[in-house]
Amino acid sequence: MQRTLMLSTVAAASLLLAACATPGTPTGLQPGQTVAIVNSLSWDNPLSGKRDGVRTSWPIKDGKIAAEYFPLAQLKQCDAGGKACAWGVMRAQRGTPALAYAQGGVDVALSVSIDVARRQDARQGETQTAMAIPLDVAALAGKQRVQPSWKLKYGKVEQVDLDYGVRYQVCVQRYDAAGKAIDSCDIPFI
Repeated sequence: MQRTLMLSTVAAASLLLAACATPGTPTGLQPGQTVAIVNSLSWDNPLSGKRDGVRTSWPIKDGKIAAEYFPLAQLKQCDAGGKACAWGVMRAQRGTPALAYAQGGVDVALSVSIDVARRQDARQGETQTAMAIPLDVAALAGKQRVQPSWKLKYGKVEQVDLDYGVRYQVCVQRYDAAGKAIDSCDIPFI
């Protein structure tokens, strides 16, 4: 009798837990909510001097987000006084080797890399682009890869500064079942 009662208690507790947990709902989210990674790569426009860049949002699907290949961009760096300037073409990408939901946000490990050279080519699907700095202009050259890990809280922006004034910003944002943003990511639209 005591054994039957203990098995019944365990079975009831299991059913209660199953009723409270919605299959497929990640840690800390309500049923129907989804999450997206909002990120931006920005730099100073070499012609206008104003901030330029790209801001995108990628939904997390099955605990993953797609790698991102940013469009080619021109950079400029001048000596003190602005007399001699060198130009470069930047190719950049962002990968996400690790991502896990956590209470109040997402734990994420990113890989952000930039490659700056006189000439760059990029192919994305059917589109191929190329950009080059003329041979009679001083050229920038360098590669940089950073691998930050953050415990991103919903709506909080994190940032990494890269060479040549390039800046990477990232934030996680929840959406309700109707697709309306719950959190605000203060990353400017450029």
